[in-house]
Amino acid sequence: MTDVVGAGAVDRGPAGLSGRDHEREVLDRLLTGAWESRGGAVVLLGEAGSGKTALLDSCARAASGSARLLRCTGVQSEAELPYAGLQVLLRGTLNGVRSLPERQLLALRGAIAPDEAPAGDRFLVGAATLGLLDELAEERPAVVLVDDAHWLDLETMDALLFAARRLGMGRVAMVFAAHEDSAAFDGAPGLPLLHLGPMTDGEGAALLAGRAPDLHPAVSSRILGLAQGNPLALVELVAALTPAQRDGSEPLDAREIAVLPASWRVRRIFDERIRALPAPTRLLLTVAAADDTGDVALLVAAGERLGVAARDLGPAEAADLVRVSGRRLGFRHPLARAAAYQGAVLVERTAAHRALAEAASAAGDMGRRAWHLAAATVGYDEEVAAELERSAELFRSRGGRAAVAAAYRRSARLTEDQAARSLRLAAASAAAAEAGQAELAGTLADEAGPVSSPAAFARLASVRAALEHEQGRAESARLLLVEATSRVTADRPAMGAWLLFESAAMAWAAPDPVAAARDTRARAARLDFGGHPVHRGASGVLDMLAGDPVGGVAAIREFAGYVVRTRHERGLTDQVRLHGWDMLLGEFRAVHDEAVVLERECRAEGAVGVLPRVLLRLARLRLFLGRHRDAYTTAVEGLEIACDTGQHQLAAMLSGVLAVLAALDGEEPGGTHGPGGGEGPRRTAVPGGDGGPDGGDQQAGGPSSAGRAGRDVCPHAAPVPIWLTRAQALLDLGLGRYDRALHRFAVLTGGPYRHLMVSVHSLPDQVEAAVRTDRAADAGPAAERFTRWAEATGTVWAAAVELRCRALLAADDAGAEELYERALAAHAGDGRPFEEARTRLLYGEWLRRAKRRAAAREALTAALESFERMPAAAWANRARTELRALGAAPATPPPGADPVGRLTAQELRVVRLAATGLSNRDIGARLFLSPRTVGYHLSNAYPKLGVTSRAALGTLDLG
Repeated sequence: MTDVVGAGAVDRGPAGLSGRDHEREVLDRLLTGAWESRGGAVVLLGEAGSGKTALLDSCARAASGSARLLRCTGVQSEAELPYAGLQVLLRGTLNGVRSLPERQLLALRGAIAPDEAPAGDRFLVGAATLGLLDELAEERPAVVLVDDAHWLDLETMDALLFAARRLGMGRVAMVFAAHEDSAAFDGAPGLPLLHLGPMTDGEGAALLAGRAPDLHPAVSSRILGLAQGNPLALVELVAALTPAQRDGSEPLDAREIAVLPASWRVRRIFDERIRALPAPTRLLLTVAAADDTGDVALLVAAGERLGVAARDLGPAEAADLVRVSGRRLGFRHPLARAAAYQGAVLVERTAAHRALAEAASAAGDMGRRAWHLAAATVGYDEEVAAELERSAELFRSRGGRAAVAAAYRRSARLTEDQAARSLRLAAASAAAAEAGQAELAGTLADEAGPVSSPAAFARLASVRAALEHEQGRAESARLLLVEATSRVTADRPAMGAWLLFESAAMAWAAPDPVAAARDTRARAARLDFGGHPVHRGASGVLDMLAGDPVGGVAAIREFAGYVVRTRHERGLTDQVRLHGWDMLLGEFRAVHDEAVVLERECRAEGAVGVLPRVLLRLARLRLFLGRHRDAYTTAVEGLEIACDTGQHQLAAMLSGVLAVLAALDGEEPGGTHGPGGGEGPRRTAVPGGDGGPDGGDQQAGGPSSAGRAGRDVCPHAAPVPIWLTRAQALLDLGLGRYDRALHRFAVLTGGPYRHLMVSVHSLPDQVEAAVRTDRAADAGPAAERFTRWAEATGTVWAAAVELRCRALLAADDAGAEELYERALAAHAGDGRPFEEARTRLLYGEWLRRAKRRAAAREALTAALESFERMPAAAWANRARTELRALGAAPATPPPGADPVGRLTAQELRVVRLAATGLSNRDIGARLFLSPRTVGYHLSNAYPKLGVTSRAALGTLDLG
């Protein structure tokens, strides 16, 4: 996507940029910030001709000589070629790269020079782009200008937006310009938006006075009315006037410009200018408009195939329609490009694309060759369709999922055979779903119609089910998958087993999980899955839903073992998707260790898009394991990346973890601190589910209570309702608001949530709240249900918590004491320090009421120390209150007593890695930050920790 202009580019818009004072001030501040190591980005939105390009030109002039300028323009005809925009923007910049991590460098080479290496994860390409820009800016600041960004290919847009949100303290400024009606930035509201509305009459009059001081006042007034505040329309309308029209002796309506919208008036002027050119020049302009590279050599090579030469560009340059700078050609304005392409007749456009296809083939660019051949084809053509299908797989190897969908879709359009056409549409639908293009995926699935291939049928069923689930229709999704299971299992038992497992997972999220599980099991009973282990896993999930933890645990344990044994047979994305079901077994430490391995692989492979899901699971596991500070830093990082990659549901779920952590630390909804009293992350971004056993994937909604940490990172990602309810209930329990807590826990443990791990975890809490409100009878069912689950799983920590519940419900003091003692013995080494501290707290409260002051003081002091280490301020305060009732006076830790708690989540992540000896470059590669931003976080962390160097970090306890 082309139009690369050197740093000395001349103005392509209204001279002097009359008006737009506010916008120029914003851009001036942006550039000044880059010069002062405060990188940033901004998006300009406005209608065609509103001055976006002129403002970009203004930035280019300001950067000339003192900054490195990188510039490109999106082109509609090339919007489906993966990384086409990035190739133009960054081509030539990789020469001499020194500090980019090897995997990032390979990914970027794969995007920019696809013959060299596969690109991989598009967000890794974004991280690599960030690193490259940061390195380029070491010598002098870098300014990135992107015009017509709404026509960029999805992969380039994702990579650039990922980099733009993480500029941090680098010397890089990025400016995107897009049409006002474009949806390109709808999912990326983390960047400041500048809307360019109409110019005022005063601004327009000043612009006209500078351009045409001899204009008759009546004509000037008429032009102002016709332009409707559009600056380019003002300039071009004046330039198109005849001398007689300028002095008012000839009416303007004679040129038929009074009846068109402002942008179309400008387009009409460009049309007329192009029609006045010689035929060879018009043809060469059509070729240039159809090309996205701006490469003069490619343009000349294509033109020669049509019998035109480079000299034929001369009249177009003289008419100020195009500019040639070195080896690059750029149109004066996007509307000029549109006029050159859309003003050509069909035979001229197809000839231009065919010539470009031949030139691309000679240059070895088979992806562009296929697209230009497709654009040059009218009607069916199996040969071109097959070439597009091959290009789709080429795009897949480069990480271009949106391009894969587009190539298969176009291939299907050129396919006459209905069966082959349906298969290609099915492939397009699956690729669109993988690219996050839900609406397009559904349209393509419907268009594919009935397919005979079991594999294609299963693929379409999975796509349709995923789309239904995303719309909150889990039951509809389940039915689609169950029907597909029945249809394909006879021919493909293994495929049927996987479809059944997906059906069981959808039953997990259905409105009535028990009924859904019963129906799924009944339909599957008639099918033969050949003993496939995945069928066993599906059965275990259905058993758990049906309230049979004994059978369910055994089956899921067997399935989990199969998943671990065969993990290297599947890709990382599938590994992450299947991991975590053994959380239903309560063996959190083992699942945590597996998740750490997945996290390490995600970072090593640069799988940025998959990483937030793993971090969500790790954050939940660390929360369950009482590692609150680690859970906090993990959740914040996951939330940042989920926002940066547009994964809204994951962001909502990570916000739920932060909400629970905030509640444990005593924060009411709308509070102001994160775990440990830390300042919370300062970087602001805006979002973009992890379904399964570790906490429902109902749609996000309601106000966020995730604390300032979550709101600062992702202010629009409210926690999912069930986790928000869990947070509120825990806060009520910690603050002694037992009636409110009991009501909320009853909501969590009953109805549609009862099968989720978050519900299982709430059962002991419900028992405690019921006992504290003298409703022990209400606690019985919850205690019995937890006992069944604990006995089925056989986990030590669950046995300890079950004993605690029995102690709370004990009818006599002797029985209660024995049960508390047994519970504490069982807790030893069980890996659940928060649960152990809660048991000590409850035992200490019981001992105080039994007037055993010394024993109570010992138990309560141990509980307090544990809560303070985690931290869990709400529960620590409960322990302090009990100790004061004993006459003890435990001191509240003074502010700053825990220096690590003063660090932001990002600072803590950075210093922990720095303490291991990693360089800023290596830390940046792990965290997908620029080395300069890493250095900034370290410099902020040192004074908070009371150290002055990296070497001193190794002496600290960083938790």
